[in-house]
Amino acid sequence: MLIDNTLFLRERFPSLRKKYSEYEDSLDTEKLEVLDSKSGAKTIKYDQKLMVHSLYDPIREAERIIASHEDKISADTHVFFYGGGLGYHIEKFVEKYPNNPFSIYEPIPEIFKVMSEQRILSSVMTKNTANVYIDYRQNESLELMDEFSSSNKNIHIIVLPSYENIANQQVRFFQETVKSIIIGRRSNLRTNARFQKLWVMNSLFNIKEVLSTPNVMKHVDHNEFKDKPALIVSAGPSLSQDIEYIKYIKENNLAYIFSAGSAINSLVAHDILPDVICTYDPLQTNDKVFKDLIDKNISHLPMLFGSSVGYETLNKYKGPKVHFITTQDRASTYFLREQLDTKRDYILDSPSIAIMIFQVLNRLGVNPIIFAGQNLGFLYDRYYSEEIDYEVIKDKKQLENAIMIEDVYGNEIKTSIGLNNMREILEQFAGHFNGTFINTTKGGAKIKGIPFQPIEEILEKLLTKPITKSEWWMDTPLYDQKEMEKKIKNLYDSIGKFFGLLREGERLMDAIKANIKVRNKQIMQRLLSQFDHLYTQMRQNEYYANFLSFYIRVDTQFLANEIKRLNGFKDSFDKGEGLLRVFSNYINQCRAGSSELEGIIEQALK
Repeated sequence: MLIDNTLFLRERFPSLRKKYSEYEDSLDTEKLEVLDSKSGAKTIKYDQKLMVHSLYDPIREAERIIASHEDKISADTHVFFYGGGLGYHIEKFVEKYPNNPFSIYEPIPEIFKVMSEQRILSSVMTKNTANVYIDYRQNESLELMDEFSSSNKNIHIIVLPSYENIANQQVRFFQETVKSIIIGRRSNLRTNARFQKLWVMNSLFNIKEVLSTPNVMKHVDHNEFKDKPALIVSAGPSLSQDIEYIKYIKENNLAYIFSAGSAINSLVAHDILPDVICTYDPLQTNDKVFKDLIDKNISHLPMLFGSSVGYETLNKYKGPKVHFITTQDRASTYFLREQLDTKRDYILDSPSIAIMIFQVLNRLGVNPIIFAGQNLGFLYDRYYSEEIDYEVIKDKKQLENAIMIEDVYGNEIKTSIGLNNMREILEQFAGHFNGTFINTTKGGAKIKGIPFQPIEEILEKLLTKPITKSEWWMDTPLYDQKEMEKKIKNLYDSIGKFFGLLREGERLMDAIKANIKVRNKQIMQRLLSQFDHLYTQMRQNEYYANFLSFYIRVDTQFLANEIKRLNGFKDSFDKGEGLLRVFSNYINQCRAGSSELEGIIEQALK
């Protein structure tokens, strides 16, 4: 490595320099041959046959590469370069987009070694270079994926074309992984934006129901379920094909029957009353799912509810209730923290009630667990079973945008990204838990770890003897509430303290704004240090940490991502300007969110 490059990396990217120095001597560059191109610029031949850059004019080639991406790059775009080569295309990008941030990933460390011996790195890695990654072991590139999962900016990937041949498998692995991360992040963002306030509001309004009902994980005797079979009945379009068999199972007490969400309407329509009705949807319209049940005055069935469910559902159903604590429940997490085991008592929030029930039943020791109506795909262009009034697929775009997956018979069926996500998560849980899992859904999606078996065969071979069932939800111990008044007082005290921190934050932003004008570096560094202390105090405040930060979680995550990005800035004034912009806006979001949240807390805890 050129001495100038060693000094540059020590100053600008010290961790990269330290890591590279550990591997530098072991890098074998025999496969690389540095050549002079026809234009005079250096180029590299890889493995005696593949050119990293043009053999004729690498500079003109670099210009064409950047020009081919110009319609994807705006002023707010962060560019991610896959493959650095000798850096010509990166230099052309910097010339054309001098203010855009960018990152560099080199999957072949030997090429980076040649680059550091042939080029001055400071001409490629400018002040706008956010990160530089060198992959020292094939396919071990997961460290850099954090950039795609946490950046607030639009990220555009530019793959150096020669790497499609030189590192074909690595490129494919990278692209598939990034695609998965981006899809997951967008899905999480949409989910958080839609439900962030409902999760907090519901958990607060539901706290009284939680305190007055047994926790299925904590207060119910698990021996009532251990090694007994159970059906999780979902409302997929294939349910009608199994409905008469489910009725037979119920009438003969061959298994517990848990209805998942809307499936209760299909079951009631066929005069089948499940052993447990289950719900967790936080939407305020969730109570409509149980309208038929309530209208028919059926109120003796135990309702197993996730503690962040839409509170109207619990208000309207007057039958017995049992709960499980979801990971979205902020109120129970705060008020009952000392009484809950984080590993045992929480159920991980998931995209369907069936997946939540699957977790619960595995924890209870139920075996086997059998799925019915779990299509996870479209059948006859339907999403729900035919008894469900609120058919989902009314918009043909859902079908036009469908993706194809394998069904239980090995054929292809249509599904949506959301349903496919449910399938993938269900497969993850199936791999995590030990037990016998069966899928009876005819024509449904193939679920790895939950093999298909027709319900007729299960009745013939597996569900052959009745089981004993009891009123397991009755006469159980509940939570100790003696600490509640103290917790409530601490919460209200912390609200007052939080607004004191906001006022301090506003004063600090005014000071940063004033100092940006006078450009006193020493004062700016002191102000940035004060901000770090203030930000720590905010995150430790009980009201903010347990409620407000989750009520405005999209803005909270945006702030965290920006602070992480700004912490990489070397220039304290650049960092100060960025902080002034994002934190001043966040203070406004805190005030707006809190004006709503305080009213909810007051109403819920009165």
